Amino acid sequence: MRPLLSISATNFRSLKSVEVELRDLSVLVGPNGAGKTNLLRVIQFLGDTSRFDLAPAIEHHGGFEGLMHRGVVAGKTSYARRIQISMKAVVTEHASLTAPDVYKLRFWQSEVLLARRDSKPQPATLTRRSEEIQFKRTKGRGRRITVQGNAVAVTDLGKAAKAERKLTMSQESSALSTLRRLSPDDGANQVKAIASLFETFRVFEVDVNAARRPSLDESATQLNSDASNLSAFIAHLASDYPETFKHVVEDLKRISPSISALHVERRLVGTESGTAVYFEEYGLPGKTYLADASFGTIRALALLAMLHDPHPPSITCVEEIDHGLHPHALDVIVERMRSAAVRTQLLVATHSPALVNRLKSDEIIVCERDVEHGCSIIPAIDSDDIADMVNESNLLPGELWFSGALGGGLNI
Repeated sequence: MRPLLSISATNFRSLKSVEVELRDLSVLVGPNGAGKTNLLRVIQFLGDTSRFDLAPAIEHHGGFEGLMHRGVVAGKTSYARRIQISMKAVVTEHASLTAPDVYKLRFWQSEVLLARRDSKPQPATLTRRSEEIQFKRTKGRGRRITVQGNAVAVTDLGKAAKAERKLTMSQESSALSTLRRLSPDDGANQVKAIASLFETFRVFEVDVNAARRPSLDESATQLNSDASNLSAFIAHLASDYPETFKHVVEDLKRISPSISALHVERRLVGTESGTAVYFEEYGLPGKTYLADASFGTIRALALLAMLHDPHPPSITCVEEIDHGLHPHALDVIVERMRSAAVRTQLLVATHSPALVNRLKSDEIIVCERDVEHGCSIIPAIDSDDIADMVNESNLLPGELWFSGALGGGLNI
């Protein structure tokens, strides 16, 4: 499953100018500070823009200056001090790899003087933006929606392309959050589909301490992004998806061979009834609850629950997926990532050469930092070049990366 084909960013944090093609499974490798997290934040920013609008999203992510690449010198507003994000995807009904959906966002700040009746004009900073959404409305012609200031132009594309209709919207709003309220004839359904791609985006970061605790809910159909309702989600799988639950347990046994069985029970949590998960272990009588399980075991269970999720979001991102896991466990994790990528597009970050050894060349995105200019280089090497180097050297991808041959190492 690959709804998001590519993403580009200019002047977004360390991403001064990057364009990244994504696969069903894409694994980001590189040193700390290379821009892996910032690439995930671009998608997260678009999701917040869709849900809350542009101004709240900018504020939530640290304000314009917090988002602006620091290598661009502050001063008068200029074209250089614009943040640009664009993406290509296949989410609307008639989109395809050759005719993808396209979304482009540019935003910047302008210094203005606000007139006041009882005092001199006061300087103020306003956020400006322009947007473009392009999609195929039918199997024939496409449609483009362009937003500039408060003007919205809806244009049918073709040999004689011209604006069909002029609309207006607030200059403070974004097309992703606002234009889904257009009429269906103007493209409301297509805008909603594009916005939903980012709204359902999930960054999965396991909070092991939270995952240890029993859940007050009896079951949960969605796993929280921090796995804080892990027990309730496991209960949901056990009752509603017994085959999936069985596969989770089988995979967990491969990662933690001391575990013989996994069970769900209702028990008292303080003064309320809650859902708890416990293990049976070889050689040990009684029950081992999550509260007493090891860090790595809990993290493995949470990752497996996420990777076996029957109804995941369109895009799932995981930072440091190998954290806390034995290198041999990565065989299971990579297998499950590939099977999960049929249901959700996966964008994963790692520092583990052992995990990279298990990847195909086109699943690897090497990230580097241009130390002199303070910006990210993504990708640092083409996947075809990685494949050639693997074939010529008889080394595994992780070995090549660890040696520095692929880039993405520590430039000391």
